[in-house]
This record gives sequence, structure tokens and C-alpha cells, in this order.
Amino acid sequence: MCETPTWAQEREYDRIIESLNHLTATDIPALRHVALLGDPQAQFVLGLAFARGKGVAVDPKQSFDWLRKAAGSGYAYAENELGTMYADGTGTPKDDLKAFEWMRRAAEQGDRDGQYNLGTRYAFGHGTKVNFEEAAKWFVKAAQQGEPRAAVYLARMSLFGEGVDKDEAAAAKWFRQAAERGSPEGQYGLANLYRHGQGVSKDNAEAVRWMTKSAEAGFVEAQTNLGLMLCDGLGAKKDCKAGIDWLQKAADKGDAAGQNNLGYYYLNGKCVPENDNIAFSWFMKAAQQGLPDAEATVAASFLDGTGVEPSDALAFQWFKKSAEDGNPKGQLHLALMYAEARGAPSDSASAFKWLLIAEHSGQGDPQLRAKLEKRLSNEQQQKARREADAWFGQHK
Repeated sequence: MCETPTWAQEREYDRIIESLNHLTATDIPALRHVALLGDPQAQFVLGLAFARGKGVAVDPKQSFDWLRKAAGSGYAYAENELGTMYADGTGTPKDDLKAFEWMRRAAEQGDRDGQYNLGTRYAFGHGTKVNFEEAAKWFVKAAQQGEPRAAVYLARMSLFGEGVDKDEAAAAKWFRQAAERGSPEGQYGLANLYRHGQGVSKDNAEAVRWMTKSAEAGFVEAQTNLGLMLCDGLGAKKDCKAGIDWLQKAADKGDAAGQNNLGYYYLNGKCVPENDNIAFSWFMKAAQQGLPDAEATVAASFLDGTGVEPSDALAFQWFKKSAEDGNPKGQLHLALMYAEARGAPSDSASAFKWLLIAEHSGQGDPQLRAKLEKRLSNEQQQKARREADAWFGQHK
């Protein structure tokens, strides 16, 4: 059995990867010779060379074969890589059970990446049953060795009490560890904790500082939120130009929240000249990605012709989509459209069902309710209530 990797040996792994990046075709014969003699590190490097095309053409099958040889000798780094290949179906048929087993072997030898990967297997039930407690156990081991992805998972689990006690201070600790190791997700998570005062004292300036680091690293959620903070002057001097630039970057990358917020800014003339047409185009982009709030706004735009030609039929379609996706305003408007036969035939029973669903989220209309109760028999009302209950059962 090969010696177990330790915290200090992480630098050995980094050296291996650094040497791999400098491999050329002239290095391969000597490396292959040592690998054929049974040296697991040489087998591991040769396997990665075939995986990444370093000094040789990319060949997933040969990569798999060499990594399997190294893993068979108990070389932990190779065990984890072999597990990853089974998980992805690279060079071999996909096999979650074998992926789990090889990652477990690497993790039990102390391999940081193996511990992180085993944690994700438990968290998502790949190759094993979902077990958040086991996931947290392995994430802790990986995070203690400096793995920022594991720290991010632990922070989120601590926020929601999954596998560990709900503990905002612990979430802040783990997000900070990830953030200080350069994780954009960790930086974003820590920024949000500062923004909302969760696990740390509320500090918008610190929120902006960490949000900026994450945004500059290309994390789109951070770019959207940094844009909003700068446009509002939250935690920093109000800067419309910089704020809109960040929102634009996120929107251009396809972030639905960035697109939706940019739409609102153009609709209301906030930090940009008011332009209903541009606003609608951004709302539509966000709606096409399934953002319920944007779907409802697109529907409202079609209803009153804001930035687009009015169309009751299209308004109905988008209100229906937003309602089914859980938007309370969309649910209420869908009820109104069914009741008023706008964009679809009159359907008082469906109107009553969606009104009940909307009321559950605080979007009621007493006049509409009274009107529908007059139209429908008690039996029809009870049926609509059962259908509303069934909808809630499917959307817990």
C-alpha cells in the first residue's frame, strides 16, 4: 500500500501537476518505461497525460488503463481520478457504484479531493443513499485540508441545518475559509452574510469588498448583486455607471437575475435612460430561462403593451407559465384572465382554483372571490379547492 497523502503532501500533488503541465513528447518514452516497471506515480502521471493531451494525443481509454494500474497499487491520487472517470463515463462506461468505491478508497487514505468527491456522492446520493451526516463528515475532512469547495458546502449545510446543526456563525467560518483561499463562491457567500448580518455583524462595506472579489473572478451572481449595491449606494458610494456595467456583464453571460434587474432599471429609468423596449427585451431573456418574476412581467407587458405589441393571448400564456412556476402575482392575474375570458375562454372553476393558490401567498382579490362564488356551485368550489390542494402537494 502506498504512503497516505498528508496535508504537507498536498504540495507534492501540486508538484506532480506542475511537472505534468511541462511534459513534452520527448519525455513520454522515459515516463512510459518507468510506468511499465510498475511505478504508481509514473502510471498516474502518464494517465493524466493521456487525459489532458500533455506530450501525447488525448486518449481517454489509455488514460483510464494507466490510472487503473496506479489505483490498483493503492495510489490515492489515482484512486480519486479513477473514481472521477467512472462518475463521468470517461474512458469507461459510467458506473456510480464503482465511482463511489474508488473515491471512498482515496478519501480513507486522506486524499483531499477524494474526501470532497465522496462528500458530494453522499450529498446527492450518487452510488449510495443520500446521507447528509456522512457528506458533512467528509466535507469537514477535506475542508480541514484546505479544500475550498468543501468549505462552501459546509457553509451552506450550516445555514440550512443539513447534516450539521443550523449555525450561522459556523457558516460564516466556512465561507470565510473558502473566501480567503480564493473561492469566488466562498467570497459571494461571505458577502451575503455581511449584507444580511448572518453569523457576522451586518457590514455593507465588507459585503461590497467580498462581492467585488467574487465579481472580479467572474462569478455572475456576485456581478449582479454588486451591480445592485453600487446602483443603490449600499456599502459604497453610489456609482450608477459601475453598477450598470456589472449588471450588464452578468446579463450578457446569461444570468437571469441580472437580466431581470436590468429590465427593471430600463423600465423605471433608474441609472439608465427609461426605455420600455430595451426593458422588455431583458425581461423576455430572463423569462425564457424560467425566472417566474420575469415571466409575470412579460405577461403584464403583453397585457398593457409596454415595450411590445399588446396581446391577450400571449399575456395569458406567460401568466399561466409564471403561475405554474409559483409566482403569486402571476397566479392572481391568471385567475382574473380566466374569469374575464381574456386570452382564453371563460373558466370560472380554473379562475377559482388559481385565486385560492394566489391567496395562500397573500395575493387575494375579495371582489373576484365574491364574483366567482356566485358563479360556482358548492360542489364546483370544493373541486377547485381539491385541485388547489393537489397543486400545493406537488409544489412543496
